[in-house]
Amino acid sequence: MKKCLSIIPLLITFIIHGQSREIVTLQENLPTLTDSLRYVDALNRLSILYYEKNADTCLSYAKSAYAISLRKQYQKGQADALNNMGIVYDIGDDPALSFRYYNEALDLYQALRDSSNIVQMTMNISLVLQEKGEIDKSLQYLLRAIDMGDKLRNDSIMSLVLIDYLTMFTDKIPRDSLSLYLQKATRIATKYHDARVLVAAEQTQGILDLAENKRDEGIALLQEAAAKAVAIGASYMSLDIITSLGDEFLKTQPDSALKYYMRGLRVSEAKGYNTYRKVYLEKLYTYYHNKKDLPQAMAYATELLQVYQDEAIASNLSGVDYIDYALAEKELEAAKARSENRKLVILVLSIVSASALAIAVFLMQLYRLRGKNAVTLEALNTAVNEQNEQLQQKHAFNNKLVSLLAHDFRQPIITAKNLAILLKEPDVFTPEELQQIIASIEVSSDTAIDIFENILQWIKRQLSGFHYEPVPLGLRDLVDQALHPFIPLGADQHITLINTVAETITIHADRELLQFVNRNFIHNAIKFSPAYSTITVSAEVTHSEVIVCVRDEGKGINPEKLPQLFDFKKELRYDNDKEKGAGVALMISKDFIDRMFGRIWAENAGGKGAVFCYALPNEG
Repeated sequence: MKKCLSIIPLLITFIIHGQSREIVTLQENLPTLTDSLRYVDALNRLSILYYEKNADTCLSYAKSAYAISLRKQYQKGQADALNNMGIVYDIGDDPALSFRYYNEALDLYQALRDSSNIVQMTMNISLVLQEKGEIDKSLQYLLRAIDMGDKLRNDSIMSLVLIDYLTMFTDKIPRDSLSLYLQKATRIATKYHDARVLVAAEQTQGILDLAENKRDEGIALLQEAAAKAVAIGASYMSLDIITSLGDEFLKTQPDSALKYYMRGLRVSEAKGYNTYRKVYLEKLYTYYHNKKDLPQAMAYATELLQVYQDEAIASNLSGVDYIDYALAEKELEAAKARSENRKLVILVLSIVSASALAIAVFLMQLYRLRGKNAVTLEALNTAVNEQNEQLQQKHAFNNKLVSLLAHDFRQPIITAKNLAILLKEPDVFTPEELQQIIASIEVSSDTAIDIFENILQWIKRQLSGFHYEPVPLGLRDLVDQALHPFIPLGADQHITLINTVAETITIHADRELLQFVNRNFIHNAIKFSPAYSTITVSAEVTHSEVIVCVRDEGKGINPEKLPQLFDFKKELRYDNDKEKGAGVALMISKDFIDRMFGRIWAENAGGKGAVFCYALPNEG
C-alpha cells in the first residue's frame, strides 16, 4: 500500500510543524481574499493540508472549492478539488468514488494540458485498480505514467512513480534494475527536498533487504523509516511500514508482531483509515484464532464484521456503482454530443442548400441519422436498465445478508454468554454438568466462527472486483483436497468419506470459488450424518455439463424447505442448532455457482439422506 505517497499533490514537501503554521496562516488570510480564483486555490491548499489530520475537514474544503470553481468556470480549481475528494475516499476505502473523482480530475487536467498532474492522476488510478484486484490494468496505467513522466521538464513526480513501481510490481522488474530505479527515485527526491519520498525510499530498501534474506538490515531500516514517518506527520505512510514489520516478526516472534498490529489498529481507528483498520482487525482475529483464544478472536471478528456491514450499508445508501455509472454516463453524453453535432451540420446544410435536390438528399440523410441515433440511445437505455436491475438484486442480497447475520451470528454468541454467566454460580453444578456447559460454549463459538468465515469469504469476493476467468482443473484432485480437512472429523464420528470421481474428469472453473462450495457441501453432509454412515462424492459428464453431487445417509431435508435453501428472498426457520449458519453458506455457494454460469440444487435421496449438487458448463 503506497497510497500514502501517491495521492499527495505535486511539490508538497513539508514537515509537520511547517504544515501547521501554513494552515494557521491560510485560515487567517482566507477572509481577506477578494479574488475568487485565489480563494479557490487557498481552499484546495487547506484541503490537502488536512487530509491526514481530519478527513471530514479535508472533504469540506474540497467541496467548497469545487462549488465555487464550477460557478466561476475555473477548471484548474475544479480539477484540484476533485483530486482532493478522490484522496479522501481513497484513504476511506471507497475505491468506486475515488476512481470516479480521479478520472474526472484527469479529464480536466488533460483539457488544461497539465502534464505533471496528468502523470499524477494516471498513477493514482493505477493504485485504485490494484486495490480492486485489476493488476494488469494497474500495471498498464503505471507504465503509462512512467513513460509520460520521463518527458517532463519538472520531474519531481517521478520519484513517487518509481517508488510505486518498485513496491507494487517488484516481481516484474529485473533484479539488477531494482537498485537503479531506487537510486533514481532517491536522487529526484533529494533534488526537490521531498522528505516523504526519502522515507519511502528507505522503506523500500528495507523491504528489498528482507526479500534478499538480509533480515537484520531490513528490519533496522523499516524501524528507522517508521520513526521518520511519524516525525513528519505521515501517519498513513507509517501504517504501511508498521504492517511490514508486523508481518516479518510474525514469522519468528509472534508477540512482537502483535504489538505492531495493535499499534497500527490504534492509529487507523484514531485517523479513520478503514483500509488499514480492516487489515489489522483481520490479522488480530487470525492471530488469536490460531492461538485458540476464542473470546479474543470473536471480539475482533465481531468488530471486523461491523466494519464490513457499515460499508455495505453505505454502498446501499449510495444506490449506484459509481464506476459503471460514470462509464455509462459518459457514453450517453457522447451520444447526445454526436446528436447535437449532427443537428448543427443539418442546419448549416439547410442554409447553404439552394436546390430542391440538395434539400431532398439532406432530408434522407436526416432520416437515416435519426434512426441510427434512436437505435444507439435505445441500446444504451437497455444497458442502463439491466444494470439497475442487477444493482437492485445485489442490494436485496446485501439486505438479506444483514438480516441473516442479525439472527445467525448473534444467537450463538448470546448462547455462549448465557452459559458463561451460569459458570459464575459457585457450587451449583457437578463436574459432569460443568463439562457439558463448557462443551456447549465451545459448540456455540465454533458455530459463530464458522458463520463468520463463510461471510468473510463472500464479502472479500464482493469487494475485490471479481472477474471470472475459468481454468481447467482436475476434479478428482479438487475433491480429495476438499475432503482432506474433514477426515479427522469424520473419523471421530465414524463416518466414511468416499471419492468416486473419475480421474479423467476435467472441470473449468475458478479454483477458490469451487473449493468453497465443495467444502461447504461436505461439511453440511457431516453435520447431518449419523455415526457409522457413508458420505459419497460423485460426478458425471454430459455433453453440456459437469455435474458434481455429495450424498449423505442422514434424515434428509424437510420437503417444505427444499425450495428455500438457496433463495435469499425467503425467510428460513431452523429445526436445530446444526442448521444455523448453513443457510448463509448455501446462499453464498449459490452466488459463487451463479458467477461461474452454473446451477445448484438439493434433493432427498430415494432411500435415505440428502443429495446436494451443482453443475458447471462442460467446456472440454
